[in-house]
Amino acid sequence: MQSLQTLMQQLERSPRWQASASFRQLLTLWPQLVGTAVAQHSWPHQVQRGILHVSVSSAAWAQTLTFERCRILEKLHRQIPATVTEIQELRFATARWRQTTQRSRPLASPQLREHPSWAQVPQRQATLSPNTADDAFHGWSQRLQRQLADQSLCPECQRPCPTQELQRWPACAICMTHHWQTSTAK
Repeated sequence: MQSLQTLMQQLERSPRWQASASFRQLLTLWPQLVGTAVAQHSWPHQVQRGILHVSVSSAAWAQTLTFERCRILEKLHRQIPATVTEIQELRFATARWRQTTQRSRPLASPQLREHPSWAQVPQRQATLSPNTADDAFHGWSQRLQRQLADQSLCPECQRPCPTQELQRWPACAICMTHHWQTSTAK
């Protein structure tokens, strides 16, 4: 009788096992390639004729990831060079999502900190309840000033806004909303 280690070594040397090595590596690296939030809504399930088929949780995710497929493919080829010849295209569909999620981890509810405009708020310190309304106002204004000091200024209105908003758009959300409303009214 052969030992388990010997059987595993024989299996690893088999052509079929070696052919799927890059796919197994892809499964391991998928959350790093697309990010943990996206990985909770997508999972690669097959490579067929140079196309990586990815199951997604909804049609909205399929559309979003289709727009990002070139970027994901470039990142995939950088991380796993063997996939350059094996995978030339990505396809996203909801078809196998139910089957996939039964084997993977459960979906986590969306977190506020995953939103692009999230600004890290410092940990609250244990404070005593203010004795007067003036003390409460003074404490609130100091916390607000500390929070605003960490934020960037909008290039259009010069008001503080989360840095993440300026990474996403050329101005703060209020200025962008005003811009969109005036551009669609024309």
